[in-house]
Order: sequence, then structure tokens, then C-alpha cells
Amino acid sequence: MRGAIFSVAAFVGAVVAAQSSHAQRWTAQGPGPSVDGQVEILPDREVVGAVHDVAPHPSDPNILFIGTTNGGVWRSDNALSAQPRWTHLSSTLPSQSIGALEFDFTDRSFSTLVIGFGRFSSYHRGGPLSGVARTTDGGRTWSVLDGGGQIVGLNISGVAVRGQTIVVTANSSEGLLQSGVWRSTNLGASWTRISGAAHSNLPSGASFDLVNLPRSERLYTNAGWSGIYRSDDFGETWSKVNTAALDAALTSSVSNVELALGPDSRVFVAVVTHGQLSSLFQSSDAGATWGELDRPPGLHPGAQGQIHLSIAADPTNAERVYVGGDRQPDQGEEAPGSPSQWPNSIGAVDYTGRLFVVDASRARGHQATHITHSNTQSGSAPHADSRDMAFDAAGELLEADDGGVYRRRRVGASYDWFSLNGDLQSSEMIHVAWDAVADIVIGGSQDIGTPQQDASNNVRMRSFNTADGGDVAVDDLSTPGVSIRYSSSQYLYNFRRAFYTSANKFLRADFPALQRVGQSRPLERQFYTPIALNAAAPNRLIIGADNAVYESFDRGDTIREIGRGIRVNAEAADPIAAGVPSNPDLLFVGDQEDVYVRSASGGRLARSAAYPGRSYVVDIVTDPSQSSTAFVVALEGVFVTNNAGATWTRATGNLMSLEPGALHSAAFRAGSRRTLIVGAASGVYLAYEPFDHWSRLGEGLPLAPVLDLEYDAADRILVAATLGRGAWTLSLPD
Repeated sequence: MRGAIFSVAAFVGAVVAAQSSHAQRWTAQGPGPSVDGQVEILPDREVVGAVHDVAPHPSDPNILFIGTTNGGVWRSDNALSAQPRWTHLSSTLPSQSIGALEFDFTDRSFSTLVIGFGRFSSYHRGGPLSGVARTTDGGRTWSVLDGGGQIVGLNISGVAVRGQTIVVTANSSEGLLQSGVWRSTNLGASWTRISGAAHSNLPSGASFDLVNLPRSERLYTNAGWSGIYRSDDFGETWSKVNTAALDAALTSSVSNVELALGPDSRVFVAVVTHGQLSSLFQSSDAGATWGELDRPPGLHPGAQGQIHLSIAADPTNAERVYVGGDRQPDQGEEAPGSPSQWPNSIGAVDYTGRLFVVDASRARGHQATHITHSNTQSGSAPHADSRDMAFDAAGELLEADDGGVYRRRRVGASYDWFSLNGDLQSSEMIHVAWDAVADIVIGGSQDIGTPQQDASNNVRMRSFNTADGGDVAVDDLSTPGVSIRYSSSQYLYNFRRAFYTSANKFLRADFPALQRVGQSRPLERQFYTPIALNAAAPNRLIIGADNAVYESFDRGDTIREIGRGIRVNAEAADPIAAGVPSNPDLLFVGDQEDVYVRSASGGRLARSAAYPGRSYVVDIVTDPSQSSTAFVVALEGVFVTNNAGATWTRATGNLMSLEPGALHSAAFRAGSRRTLIVGAASGVYLAYEPFDHWSRLGEGLPLAPVLDLEYDAADRILVAATLGRGAWTLSLPD
């Protein structure tokens, strides 16, 4: 709707009305942030979810706006503090996936900002591409300006605003929409595609970035692989500003282009090819001529430059530009043939941020200098996977990445890096589990490892593993007073079981051998390898490998192949359900759109030919009070069997009419009212037996995809993992 104003009060009222009698309130469990993360910043090594955009207030360095990949827009009014406080601003908006965030410099109060919705998560998932939204009161209220849906579906990579005129760039799009540059001159009431228009002189093609010279009508962008273009009338017409060398750099292999504007008509362009920084150019005359600069060495050892590239021009030194890449290389990557060990050549001891300053006034071959580790006072570095950099009003460099937001500050004669994560809660949590012995949450999160609570309801978590957190599971039944927590990083790396007391005291950890028995083939690990404990016999463990399903009867010490060729879905899915009290051998798994079932000891996993679903299976749960009942959640809906897959019925009912978006997860509660619970892109939904009528469950859950659910019958707690706002719990009394 054009100019639709969303207020918090109206939104809450609408949600309350929709929730009927299920008005329990969700509680945030963090991380907010997580300590002991993959940064080299003391004292706490803070990390949180990915921040994609930073927008520092032009005159007040205490005010900072950020846009997160799936956690929406946040504001701090004490950003210079050692522990900034953050306020979430975008709960009323239709999407929390932020691709661009900019001030309108025609508003001298600096209360007007525009955001563009875009999916830039390293997990490759996100909310709807809802166009743009604008605030004129510093984020308290927003207007969605999509031209009646005209630009819904653009993956917006850049935005510029000047009063009534808004220009956006898109690096991709959905449906019949085309990427490139779009423009509105009436505050989003209608939009015109500028790319490819006869009058614009701007060719069609994806645009990766858009930069605006503040308080002017000058813009720069790229047009696919056709070159760099400049507009002097705020996006109406464009002129190519390439040279032959820059033309040669912009090949069809380019996967990202980032631009920065500095003083004295300085323009910088960074080009990524095959995930690596391939060229860095500068112009000192607004694009009339260009010269090539030194590329910072080894900026992208992870080859992730298509997302992880940042660039910022020094506002006080026209010759300097700051460039960020993905991560530090270890010794083996720096010098092939050397062992993969630390420290590397600049003193890094972990896969942390890779950041440089490039000084054009120096001779070629000597222009790039690292600004982390050995060139800081304490050997500090922010998290890896840089996304954005900007200077605040105090002249300090801010850096956004997959671990949050950080500040580079002068300390004496040198510099150091400091966390600005404060109480920010924007983690992309993918898997979650509840420990009923210690009453804490543990989860697997994108790029910040496996955060777990030190105490009940403490949102400040601790990273038990780093890197990309894998699937998690907790055995809180087999040993009285002790819980066993299973966790890993990507590809089941550092797969471990850790033992804790009811006071959450760490006892020990070991690494299951995963020793093959029988005729089992070697286990091939998926990036996110699904694991599940048997609900009736938690010493038994199911692993969904890339080549087969494996089962362990001894907590992972030995494993046996039980489903050759079955590859359990692992992308935004975790469809394994193992064991019920009356039948510990009952097992359901999902592979693509198929469901496989084992119903007896010694039986084999066999495809359920009667299963009627025809879309990707995302989750499966069983009813512990029944011997052969299971519920399957697929992209198209919900299915139930009461006879171990011999027959099925649909249980979707009215769920899709509630507009949940994509379905992602499920949980089941037995008891006086058998209850099926489903997590979706826009909330959590509940249906009582006979599972044909659905309603929204609980108040206060942020609008972020709910990728995992677990219900703990002992504590009557439902825990949810959200992609962008961390873990949340809800009490579910009978």
C-alpha cells in the first residue's frame, strides 16, 4: 500500500487480535551478544549476528543506525559507550532482511532514512523482498514505499534519497522483475526502471552498489559488466566513466562491485571476480580518468567476495581508502606447503577480519597496509566476513561483518579495535536445544558458532564452538543430574559431547570417534549435518550424512550405516525423528520430497510410497504417546500418519490462510491436549487434535524465520531458533 504508516501500537493490536486465546508471551534468550567468539578483541571477544549496513549520524557520533541481514534495523544513542544500548526499530515492517540503509541529507535534522530490503545472509535465506521503507522520525514509524507492489521482488543492494526522489539498485530480482537501477520521484508512489531505458544511457544489468555524494545530485553505480556510470541529476540520466583498464576488469565473471566516494572528487571502485578481489581503482577527477591501486594481499582466502567486501574512503585524506575482505589466512594458505597453523605473517591467531588501508600517494607495490593484529596496540581484529565500513562524525572507522559491528579507535600512538555489539540481538540461529537439567538454551548459529547460556534466561551467551554452528542436541535424561550436549561446527568439525551439572558447571568434553562398524562406508559430512538423539533411548544417535543415514548405540563412539544413499535434508531443514517410548526403533527421515520410515528393530529405512507430499521436507516430529504416529512438515503443508507411513492425511487445515510464509520447523506436545506446533517465516502456529484448525501462538516473537523448534515436556518449555533474532522461549502449561 502506498505510504502505509506502521505504528507499534497498531501492529501489537493486530497481533493480539489474531492470537485469540494463545496469548502467552515469548521471552528473548539471546545471544545478546555471545562472548568467547571468533574475534581478537579483549576482554570478552563479543560476537552477534551479521550486520550488513552501518549508517552513522552525520553530526553526532553517539547516534548509529545499522541494518542486519535478517534481524532488521537497530539504533544506538550511545554508540561511543563501551557497551552501547540498542533499540530495535523495524518490528512493524514486512521484512527484516536489510540490503541498504541511508540518510536523506535534505533533512537537516537527520531524522529521515530509507532502507531497501535485500537478502544478503551468508545462510542464503531471508524475509520477503518488500521494496523500500522510509522513516522521518528516526525510526519510530515507517512507510513502505513499493509503488503498490511495483518493486516488490527486487533484491536491493543500494539506496539514495533526496527529498521526494528515491533511487535504488538491485543485484538480482524475483519473477519478471529486472535488476538494475529503479527510480521514484513521488516518494515511492510509482517507480520507473532506469536501467535499459532509452533516455537514461544506462544499460541493463545487475547493479551491485550505489553511492551518493552527500548534499548533491551525483550518483555512481555499475551496470552489469558494462562499466561504471555516473549521474549528475540524481539517477535520471547516466554517463559511462570507464577507461579501457576498468572496462577490462569488468568481465562476465564479476560477482561484486563496491564503490566509495572521498574528498576532492575522489572515487574508488573494488571489483570481485570468482569470489576474490581482482581489481582496485581510483579516480581523482570524478571518474574522468582512472588509475589502478595495489590490491591488498590475500583479501579473500575464503573466496567469499560476492558478499564479503567493504570499502570506505577516508574523509580527511583523499589518497586513502579502506578495504575489508572475508578472513585471515593461516600459514598454509599464505605459503602453500606449510602447515595450517597460527600465527600467520601479521600475528593473527584465528580466522578473524582481514582489513587494509590503501594509500594512493605511495609507490605501487607499497600502498596496502593491514590495520589489524600487528598494526594495532593489542593485536586486535574484528570478526571475519566484512560487509560495510563507514566513518562516524568523530572520524572513527566503523566496520560491519558477520559478527556484528566494531570500531577502530586511536589509542595513544596506535589504534585498536573495539566491539559495539552491546546488547544487540541479531543472531542467525539455525538450530536450538533446551537443556532441562541446567535450564539453559544452546544453539547453532551462522558464523558465530554454538552459543550457550551461562545461566537461565541470561541473554549474554558464550560461544562453545566458533565458525558456523552445526546441529545441536541435548541428552538430559540418561544420567540423573547431568546433561550431555552435542555440538559441532560446519561439516561436523569438532563434533563433541560436553557434560554439565544441574548448576551448569562444565565437567568434561570428549570427541565421539564415529568409528564405523559392520560394512558401513565412510561417513561423508554435509555442511550442516543433521543429528538427532533417540527420544526413548538418548544413548542412540542418528546422523544424516551426505551419503547415508547412520545410527550409533553408544553416543557416537561407533556408527552403523542404516540408510545407504539417503541424504537427509539439511538446507533450512532438519527432518529426523527417532524413537518413542513404546517403540525406540521407530525412525522417520526426510530426503528431498520423500519420507523414509523404519518401524522395527533390524528393519531398514524404506520410502513411504503412500506419502502424498510433493515438496521439500523440512521437519518431522513424532507423538511420544503413540507407537507409530508422525507429523511431516513440508514446504507445501503438514501431513500426519498414524501407522508408520502406511497411510497419510493432510493436517494443513487453515494454516496457509494465516499467511505464515514458508514453513520451516515443528514440535509436538503430548498431554491432555495433543498439540502440533509449526514454525514459519512469520511466526509460530498451533493446532490441537484433530489438527485441522491453526492459530498464531504467543505474543512478542520477532518477525524472523523460525528455523527450529523444540518442546521440552519436563519443563513445559517451547524454544525457537530464529534466523536473525536468536533464541526465544515460551512457557506452555497444559
